Amino acid sequence: MDPMTLGLAAAALLASKFGEGFAKDAGSAAWNGVKRLRDAVAAKFKGQPDAETTLQRALAEPHDMGRRQALAERITAAAADDAEFSAALAEVVGQARRDPSAQTVIAQATEQAKQVNIAGDNHGGISL
Repeated sequence: MDPMTLGLAAAALLASKFGEGFAKDAGSAAWNGVKRLRDAVAAKFKGQPDAETTLQRALAEPHDMGRRQALAERITAAAADDAEFSAALAEVVGQARRDPSAQTVIAQATEQAKQVNIAGDNHGGISL
């Protein structure tokens, strides 16, 4: 998985799952995977005040797409520079993709889009 895909997927998974009260499932494999992801990103950012702040802001305001994008950019840059970190992210994101309880959907419509197609179940609001 390329660093940009990893960055986007990791940021979306972190922000959405921590933001929606996913902790109620603490102890589940999905929750443990998301927690491992958060811990890996936090460890990578440790000692980098700007990166640490970016992570905390994205987790504190998970629906703020600007903060989520900033986190994705930080994660992407870190994954591009560190093959071990990239491999760890790929493992956790891959596990989340296989676990239905950890999946998240991000639909983006741009410019003159008139339709968005979403497959699967939705258990929350959808705003267009």
